[in-house]
Amino acid sequence: MSTDETPPAGGTRARLLASVGYLLVALAVLAPALPEITSAFPGGPVAAVDGWQHVWHLWWAQRALAAGESPLVTPLLYYPDGTSLAVHPLSLSNGLLALPVTALLGPVAGYNLALLLAILLSGLGAYWLALHVCGRPGPAFVAGLIFAIAPYHLTKIWDGQLELIATQWLPLYALFLLRSVERPSSRDALIAGVFLAVVGYTSLYYLLFTAVFSAAFALIWLTWRTGRGARAALALRLGMIAGIGAVLLLPILLPILRGVGTGGPLAQGEPVIPMLVSRSANLLDFFLPSALHPLWGQAVLQFGPRWHPDISAWNVALGYTALALAALGCIWRWRDAWPWLTLALLGLLLALGPELNIGGLRTGMPMPYALLLGLPGMSLAQRPGHFVVITCLALVPLTAYGLGQVAARAHRPGIALAAAAALVIGESITLPLPLQRSDVPPAYAQLAGRPGALLILPAQEDTSFSLRGQMVHGRPIIGGYLARAFPNSFAERVPGIRQLWRMRPESLGLALAVGDDASATLRAFGVSQVVVNWDRLQPDQRVGAAAALAEALPDVLPVNTGAVSIYDVPVGRPAQPFAFFGAGWYAEERDGGRRWRWMPGEANLALINPAPRAAAFRLNLRAEAYASPRQVALSLDGHTISVWDVPTQPDSANTTLSLLLPPGEHTLGLRAPATPETAHRGPLSIVITAISLTAP
Repeated sequence: MSTDETPPAGGTRARLLASVGYLLVALAVLAPALPEITSAFPGGPVAAVDGWQHVWHLWWAQRALAAGESPLVTPLLYYPDGTSLAVHPLSLSNGLLALPVTALLGPVAGYNLALLLAILLSGLGAYWLALHVCGRPGPAFVAGLIFAIAPYHLTKIWDGQLELIATQWLPLYALFLLRSVERPSSRDALIAGVFLAVVGYTSLYYLLFTAVFSAAFALIWLTWRTGRGARAALALRLGMIAGIGAVLLLPILLPILRGVGTGGPLAQGEPVIPMLVSRSANLLDFFLPSALHPLWGQAVLQFGPRWHPDISAWNVALGYTALALAALGCIWRWRDAWPWLTLALLGLLLALGPELNIGGLRTGMPMPYALLLGLPGMSLAQRPGHFVVITCLALVPLTAYGLGQVAARAHRPGIALAAAAALVIGESITLPLPLQRSDVPPAYAQLAGRPGALLILPAQEDTSFSLRGQMVHGRPIIGGYLARAFPNSFAERVPGIRQLWRMRPESLGLALAVGDDASATLRAFGVSQVVVNWDRLQPDQRVGAAAALAEALPDVLPVNTGAVSIYDVPVGRPAQPFAFFGAGWYAEERDGGRRWRWMPGEANLALINPAPRAAAFRLNLRAEAYASPRQVALSLDGHTISVWDVPTQPDSANTTLSLLLPPGEHTLGLRAPATPETAHRGPLSIVITAISLTAP
């Protein structure tokens, strides 16, 4: 696509003035936090959760990189296994941008810097893209301003979603993508590939959107080219961009392809279409004024909760000044504008989600987004409305074309440009953003620098409080807050920890005796303190938590007795081996003092050696077979160790295994032929009636 007839003007001076202008805008947005820049950041109610999560991301990235570790995996959450952050909104590019400030002044200051840079660089990136297509610094500045303070962008700032606030890489990628198709430059293709990777390390949402944008862009520009040789050369450069981006993104693409950590409604079997429809843009959303405006924002807010009852991020208004300038650009520069108009309409169509909704009317009409649902990684993309960012990007050239023509036709182009900038600012201005401050109790400072992991109650909060606390104490925790959560299999399966996690006492049942209380499991897995935030519990939860604590930590008095109680797990007791039922077993049954558990065709037992060195143990099992005698194959950590003949007579089949167990957890697997049994709604093989693990 050709540039405007007027050559680029202004040079370095124009770029410097544009930078100063965008910096002033960024400082205006950040102004409420400037006096408290190391302890508070701007944002609305959602930022109280999401914003602090991203502060933790900056804290963790700096901590991991300073230690020479990969920030894509953390041992501090979901202890003892740790968890991958590759498919979570870690936004590593923001972590690297803010790294020096995070290290010197802390993660809250790092967040504020990342926010400032996102506005500044979004404006500059869009400015450079607009300047490239229209050649006029004035119109390019206004086009960059439209992109930097678009209602969508300011809504992300309000919600504290730093990975979505960082829109700056999108226009930079589009610029070098455009340059690479306009001339045979491997350098531009290389830079575009690098920016594609940076987009991916910023946001998986934006990576998906950029992939869709790139596919449509390639189709348009390949169609535009004439001649087989020109198309082949262009296809080669586009393939180079995709290949470079893919190679650089392998550390996060491989976990996505393996399905690691892809939790959330799409992965957990919730109804997909109703959830996605609510999280899609409504056709009328695009033409509403900004919901954050101090004059008409309250009037606009009455529509969002009605049309999108389960999300706050529905503000995707495009702005009337932007739409008017884009329309003029399409009229006056159609030959150059139509590809960008096509991309803008594509973003709108996909933002509408799987079904078309118009105001309160749900039409049921299928939309193009439904075609994307079968693509790999779409379980991570649960906000179709965010596709509007493609439209915001495509509006940059369109508004630059329109305003360039307005300025060329105006008697006083400077006044026309100033009026356009004033209209953009007047439309986009927001109320002063409230400040988010940490609410971590002072007692958490007592936990810093001590050994062992923490079990913090309530453990299953849908807030980022656990992350705020971790930035104070710096220690591993069982569980933790993740944007794309998944079940905590460790906490749910280990007796002694499970009842604390659930805040509900329970009998150990057939699990091997762990002493007089359940604290042995806490000691064995390196948990040294249990922390209870009583003020964050409902009354019924307080009762359950107190009972679970009495069962797991009898006679242990808390260090604190206020809103936060810290229970030290007793030390110095002899480390005793123990075991518990792992995966595969049916629920425990009992009759008076007799207890038993049925096994289908396959199940396992967890064997724990809590000592610091390998030790010999005897495992005693008593069982009987269902309906007919069975042979049970036994394996330890995947290696077959023996075959156990189990008859049908009650209490007649005993086996004793002599085991040398290294420190830690081991898996004893049991496998036997199974027979269908309708009363249990599944197959049965044997039933375990007694079990013990002892030192010889």
